[in-house]
Amino acid sequence: MEEKDFKRTLNIWRGITIALVIALVGVGIYAYNLFRQKDQLATLLQNQYQRAFRDLVTDVENVRILLDKAEVSASPVQCNSLMTQLWQNGHAATQSLGQIPISLGVLGNTEKFLNQLSDFSFSMSKVNAGNKLMNDDQKNQLGQLANYSTNLLNELRTMQQDINADGIKFGEMAKKGLFHMKDAGENVADTKFGGIEKQFTEYPTMIYDGPFSDNVIEGKPKGLEKEQEVDLKKAEERVKKFIGADKVGKITEISSGKGTINVYGLEVTPPDGDKAKTVFIDVTKKGGHVLWMLDPRAVTEKKLSEEEATAKAKEFLKTQDFGDLEETFFYKNDNTITVTYVALEDGGVLVYPDQMKVKVALDNGDIVGFDAMQYLKAHRKRDIGTPIISQEEAKAKVATNLEINRVRLTLIPMPGDKEQLCYEFRGKCKDNDYFVYINAENGNEENILRIIKEENGTLTQ
Repeated sequence: MEEKDFKRTLNIWRGITIALVIALVGVGIYAYNLFRQKDQLATLLQNQYQRAFRDLVTDVENVRILLDKAEVSASPVQCNSLMTQLWQNGHAATQSLGQIPISLGVLGNTEKFLNQLSDFSFSMSKVNAGNKLMNDDQKNQLGQLANYSTNLLNELRTMQQDINADGIKFGEMAKKGLFHMKDAGENVADTKFGGIEKQFTEYPTMIYDGPFSDNVIEGKPKGLEKEQEVDLKKAEERVKKFIGADKVGKITEISSGKGTINVYGLEVTPPDGDKAKTVFIDVTKKGGHVLWMLDPRAVTEKKLSEEEATAKAKEFLKTQDFGDLEETFFYKNDNTITVTYVALEDGGVLVYPDQMKVKVALDNGDIVGFDAMQYLKAHRKRDIGTPIISQEEAKAKVATNLEINRVRLTLIPMPGDKEQLCYEFRGKCKDNDYFVYINAENGNEENILRIIKEENGTLTQ
């Protein structure tokens, strides 16, 4: 073979080889892209299944809370609202259940229970809309639904624990499609399926913030509307009084906060210059009030009792010239205790919108946290007025199955940036503690809160 032909042949083979390499690389890239797309799709499905399960548990949790509230409601208007919410949550739970990859018919009894719950609630809402309450038979049905919902909620939580222990994923469940479950009783399915994440439910509001802590009053801060602007120097003077002049070395403005309440955002370094001991504090530009303070130091031990710590908080507020305040609730965490104080007006009316939180270190009683946001938004001179109906008349509006152990007058926040004078009845029903609020003007049942006591504090639902 001539050299010229040999080179031509060699070039041909080289071309073929290069083409094959390019083709193989292309196939590899294509396969990799397919793999990535498949993996991304699996992740997407997994996230969708997890969300559906979390929604299911949240809906059932809400159902259980609403049923508890309905058992102690003596107002057609309030009961109508609760029944409407039950209908909505029951329907939502059914839809969430249908999105979880479980074989058809396996959770038939659970689905049936949720549908019946929704239908019953819708029917009762129409009864309440006619200004009527449930009869004894209907109340018994309500109690049975509450028992079944408790069982279902417990089973859902057990499912989550089982899945976490076994490491089974929703995607694998969807792929296998062979989950078989046994019925536990008439209305609840006992099975092993669940989500990956440990925390999926919407936990109740911490009552140490006050029963109405989530109802933060919107709009302009009423407590500051008539106050005058202060300059940075005045703000620094306020900081020294609040923290203690002996603890203040250098004050630096690190932000000029603008929002619902405009503030000087300040950083306070101690006299020894140790940055690790820096305290952060916001002072309002109107009036020069401390809005918020945080000392982020670690509290490594507990020496003070709860009583000693709350006494420290009360003494601190007294030195800061706040008005009459009453301790309501507290919560312990990381060797600190956060105490909520609520304003007292007109001879002892508890004004829930006016509340502040003080955080005390349990090692030496230092104030390591403070939050007056809600207090400054709401506090002002009010004409609270006097009740139109008597305490006994209000008591007659409370459900007869609530064993009342305390009554007091309170001012509570209402929708539309309003406030209402109410009788607060604290009582017990079926081992559950409740707050029931009866309008002191017309006897309407304005709100119901269920109380849950925990080791570190108290919860309300």
